[in-house]
Amino acid sequence: MGLHSYDAAISPTLVTWVTPIPEGGAKSNLDDGTAELHATNICSVFDAFAVSNSLDPTHPLGNVVSALIESLDLKWSGVTRSIIGFSDPINQFSGDFFETSATIHVSVTTKKSTGHGFRFVSSATTKVNFAQIGRETNGVFF
Repeated sequence: MGLHSYDAAISPTLVTWVTPIPEGGAKSNLDDGTAELHATNICSVFDAFAVSNSLDPTHPLGNVVSALIESLDLKWSGVTRSIIGFSDPINQFSGDFFETSATIHVSVTTKKSTGHGFRFVSSATTKVNFAQIGRETNGVFF
């Protein structure tokens, strides 16, 4: 997805918001080290232009603009490293984690009301050589 970071937003108090995915849009088989995410027409996301910008509520790299993710397909596979039974009792965090590769295909349009109307469609499926999936337990569920 290049230098852009499409996020559901971060509040001035640094709370990161998430966007629901329709039922059946995500599945995983951690025994096989695979997972998939498929979603269409995800409204209410913002094009923050860069990951560092999306994590900073003051947006030093420019104003965040509204965007629509028309389609998003991610697939994780090919486990290269497994961390089974990780536990951090001090921070009440535990889990099983798998380093994999992943493929991404995306189509996004920024809304014209923000003054842009920019449309990005990946021309081919992009492969990344580092990704991570897993299961975790934290907080009161630790």
